Amino acid sequence: MKKTSWNFTKKIEDMTAEELKDRVEQGYNHIMPTISPIPYVGTKKAIVRYIYPELTALCPMTGIQDLYTLTIEFSPDSFVPELKSFKFYLLAYKDLPISHEHLASKIEKEFCDVIKPSNIKLDLDTAVRGGIKTIINI
Repeated sequence: MKKTSWNFTKKIEDMTAEELKDRVEQGYNHIMPTISPIPYVGTKKAIVRYIYPELTALCPMTGIQDLYTLTIEFSPDSFVPELKSFKFYLLAYKDLPISHEHLASKIEKEFCDVIKPSNIKLDLDTAVRGGIKTIINI
């Protein structure tokens, strides 16, 4: 996969609304590694919970690393993720500039596109940044 080069030289205060929108869309639409689905044949009552306390991504404005704990809880319908591919998918975020809210939305969308759970709950717990604690629940 070709590594993308991101420009962090402009301050958010110096960016136009269009430049900000472009920056957000570049991160959100960036193509990530594939999550491989494994057929699921277990009970439809199962609830699976993955907790990943080492998720990192870059602040889309400064390029400084952000740290997250990701929790995904879902009921499998036809598939579960192959965990090695899911781990590589999550590791690929370490070089991606994306805001907390868009990160949660992107992971939830891409996970659901491949795994197609009957229901899902995603929590993204962000390390304190600028004195503000952020938690996103989808």
